[in-house]
Amino acid sequence: MTGKLIKHDLKACASAVGSIYLAAGIAVIALLITAFLKTGMIIKFLLSLALIVIAAVCLVVTFVQVIFGANRSLFRREGYLTQTLPVRTSSIIFSKWLTSSFWLFLSYGLIVVSVIGVYFYWAVESEEGAQMYEMIYGFAQTMGLGAEVVYQKYLAAQAFVSFFNMIIFVMFVLFAITIANIRPFNKLGGFGIIVYLAITLGLVQAAAWGLSQICDITLLISAEGAVSMAVDPDVIQECQWAGGQAIGFTGVYFKALVTVFIYILTVQLNDTKINLK
Repeated sequence: MTGKLIKHDLKACASAVGSIYLAAGIAVIALLITAFLKTGMIIKFLLSLALIVIAAVCLVVTFVQVIFGANRSLFRREGYLTQTLPVRTSSIIFSKWLTSSFWLFLSYGLIVVSVIGVYFYWAVESEEGAQMYEMIYGFAQTMGLGAEVVYQKYLAAQAFVSFFNMIIFVMFVLFAITIANIRPFNKLGGFGIIVYLAITLGLVQAAAWGLSQICDITLLISAEGAVSMAVDPDVIQECQWAGGQAIGFTGVYFKALVTVFIYILTVQLNDTKINLK
C-alpha cells in the first residue's frame, strides 16, 4: 500500500508541474538544434535566456507545489481521504517526504544542467569561449586558488551537502504545514506555514552554527586533491591558505539528527492533533 501511495503522490505532483518540465525539455531540444546550425547571436541569447528562466520558474513552481500541494492533500478536502487510508501515518508522511524531495531534486538538477548547458553552448563550442576559460583558469592559478581537481571534488562534496540539506528542508516544510493546521497555530492560515518554516529553519540553523563554532568536523581537500577530515582550526586554515578547500559537516550532522526527531514529531502530531478543514 505504501508503494501505491508513493506512486499516487508522484503522479499528483507530475500533473501539477509537468507542463513546465515539458517547456524546459523543448528549450533544451531547441538549444541542441541551434548548436549544430549557424544561428544569429540574438537567437542564441534568447534561447539561452529562455532555458535559464524556465529552469528558475520550474524550481519556484515545484517549491510552491511541495508546500501547498502537501497542505491540500493532508489537511484540506483531500485530507479526509488521505488520513483515512489503510496505512500508517508514518507511511503517509514518508511518502510526502520522499516524493517532494524527488521533485525538488529534479528541479535543482534542471537548473544545474541548464547552467552547464548554456556555459558549454557559449564557451566550449567556440574558440573564443575556450580561450576565455583558459585565461580565467590561469588567473585563478596565479591567485593560489587551487587546481581544477580541487574544485571538482569540492563541487561534488557541495552537491552531496546540498542534497542532504534539500531532504532536510522538505521535512521541515511538512513539519511547518502540520503546525499550521493545529489549534491555536492555525489562526495565521496559509501564511502561517511560511512563518513556522522560517522559525524552525532559523532555530535549527542557529543551533547548527553554534555547534560548528565549538567543534566543526571539516572535510579538507588539499591543493593536490587529497581528501581528509579535521577538527583543528589551525589545520583547516593551513589547508585553505595552501590553495585547498574546506567544507564543514557539523551542521549537516546536527540537522540530520534533528530531522529524525522532526519526522517522529510530525507523525505524532498528525495522529493526535490535526485540524482538518
